[in-house]
Amino acid sequence: MTMTDFAHRLPLSLLLLAVATGAGTTAASAAPTELRFTKLNRVYQDLAGDMAPLSYDPVTVKLSSPRQTVLVKDNRITLTPLGGGRFSGRVEIDFLGKGDLVADVDLGGHTQHLADEVLLPPQHLTLDGVARIDRVDGGYRVTSEQLPASLPVEIRSKLVNDLLGICSGAALLSLGSLDCAPLEKGLERPSLPMPAAGSVFFLADADLTDDDRAALDGLLAAP
Repeated sequence: MTMTDFAHRLPLSLLLLAVATGAGTTAASAAPTELRFTKLNRVYQDLAGDMAPLSYDPVTVKLSSPRQTVLVKDNRITLTPLGGGRFSGRVEIDFLGKGDLVADVDLGGHTQHLADEVLLPPQHLTLDGVARIDRVDGGYRVTSEQLPASLPVEIRSKLVNDLLGICSGAALLSLGSLDCAPLEKGLERPSLPMPAAGSVFFLADADLTDDDRAALDGLLAAP
């Protein structure tokens, strides 16, 4: 499973869909409106895969997380209608979690495979985007138009310290020409690649309350 799958399945993506799906309320007021999709606040299992690689010559680190548990505690969606079935929005989620972290390190051709547990400490994530919505059988189809290329997520793991130790050793061998500070920043907040513009998402009726669906159907029925 790739990080694109992560972006499709984690509430980050389900809430991304809400950039469009909450628009029923926003359209009526023609002004930004904050909504919450309470049925998306729950536990999700095994969502992630590869993260964006970190490369600082001569060190390259490929990170992945084959297993994890993520609890979404709250979500907020601020929506603004753009016309023609298109909406801009800001999606915010509060979450935490834990799982496994795997790192494949290449230090000038010398490779190492490391693994450890990882914690996702309580954190707040913000996503801005533009999308449009269509009613389909069993739910709503949302087509993304604008998304950030990636989103950083804070992690904590002993593995991060091990990797920084490897980098520090390489820095000594390079007589100070290798700076480990960018690698440290990248390891503490690795980036999750986001789906490209034009990606299609699906929000099932089961992920919405009756009020949510009523607002959406009312919006889609409007001329």
